[in-house]
Amino acid sequence: MNKGKRSFLSILLGFVSLCIMANDTDPVLMIINGKEIKRSEFEYALNKNNATLGDNKKAVKEYLPMYIDFKLKVAEAEAQRLDTLSSFIEELKSNRTQLAENYLTDPNFVEREAHSIYAKDSATIGADGFLNVQHIVILLRQGDTEQVQAEAKARIDSAYAMLKNGEDFIEVGKKMRVQPATLNPIEIIRGQAYKEFETVAYSLKDGEFSAPFRSPAGYHIVRRNSSRPFGQFQEYREAIIKMLERNNIRALARQAKGVELAKEFGGGLTPEEAIAREDSLLESKYPEFANLMREYYDGLLFFEVCNREVWEKSAKDVAGMEKFFKKNKKRYKFDTPRYRGAIIHANSDEDIAKAKDLLSKVSSDKYKDVLKENFYVDSLYTIRLEVGVFAIGDNAWVDKFVFEQGEGGKLKPGFTKVDVVGTIIEKPETYKDVRGLVTNDYQKYLEEKWVKTLRKKYSVEYDKEVLKTVNNHN
Repeated sequence: MNKGKRSFLSILLGFVSLCIMANDTDPVLMIINGKEIKRSEFEYALNKNNATLGDNKKAVKEYLPMYIDFKLKVAEAEAQRLDTLSSFIEELKSNRTQLAENYLTDPNFVEREAHSIYAKDSATIGADGFLNVQHIVILLRQGDTEQVQAEAKARIDSAYAMLKNGEDFIEVGKKMRVQPATLNPIEIIRGQAYKEFETVAYSLKDGEFSAPFRSPAGYHIVRRNSSRPFGQFQEYREAIIKMLERNNIRALARQAKGVELAKEFGGGLTPEEAIAREDSLLESKYPEFANLMREYYDGLLFFEVCNREVWEKSAKDVAGMEKFFKKNKKRYKFDTPRYRGAIIHANSDEDIAKAKDLLSKVSSDKYKDVLKENFYVDSLYTIRLEVGVFAIGDNAWVDKFVFEQGEGGKLKPGFTKVDVVGTIIEKPETYKDVRGLVTNDYQKYLEEKWVKTLRKKYSVEYDKEVLKTVNNHN
């Protein structure tokens, strides 16, 4: 073998070795309908859905068939081309946009801005913090005569004398006929009030009131009720961030990330171009992002195909539900008798009697028709029905009239009369008597039947040796 061939072979073997090492790092665990599923993907789903794994081997053994069934349903959704629906594409795109935002913004930008605002506010407010104060004020206007000013001074001095004699602050203010709103407690910080007012207020101790003083507004007496420090950052963090978000801080954080990425990528990219490039690389750069996007993708398809094949189908298949009930009738029993019928709410004995007579002649599924044909006047129903199958304790009026227990319930707004119509049944007679239970069981039946079809339709292979290394390969 010549030297060139040996060199090429050496490079080729090295490449194969790297591929083998990569496969060893995250080997293919299973292939479903021709699609490879790596061990890491299965581990992600297993660990997320089994928060407390306990025995790992047991958890893997129990979860494996459920995971395969899940993936078979996703495969069927893809076969039905549900992944091409505009609704699916839009929802997946929306989910990705929201998730990507955490990767396409500077995670510390908003926090830094919040700290900056806190620092500025803290410096503005100062060590004195917030003061809770009340004040009696005799207002003066610019240009008031000396006589008016003298009268105001006399009034404030009179108020001060009353306070020194122990009279109540609010009552003194009322005697001075000051505006009531000025007597209400307010909270101030430095920079909010007249300098003269702040100087006096901050010189007082909690519970003290001042001597009369003048500001550009007039004559004051201020009482300091209490004070509190500005507080730590965490106390205001949520409010500051909400304020920043109202002012579009996320756009600025995105711009900051774009600048950072443009430097990282090089090549003269603009911040917007750098963001777009990073966005296109998220799945390959961040395994957790790829896992979540795959979870969104599979989950949306799973929900849509299950809705079409099981949930929606069972809801519409009345004949199938009734047939299933008859076939499994022994499975459904009552522990106590039930009352199948309706509670009638009306405003006259005549309407009650008429409703009982008409409703007693039809099955409960015809009640709405009777209601519309006979008790719908001027776009309003003159009676109201509560239809169902009731056990003791389900409805106070049924308990009273049928089971002779209790005093009944509350009258419905707008109605003054109550009665019931129906019959007592000892066991379920149709699927409607146990609709909830039959619906759940019928859905399980349809799903099991469907899964059997999927297992025949699609190929499933998994590597038992790789399976042994799940959560056990460090």
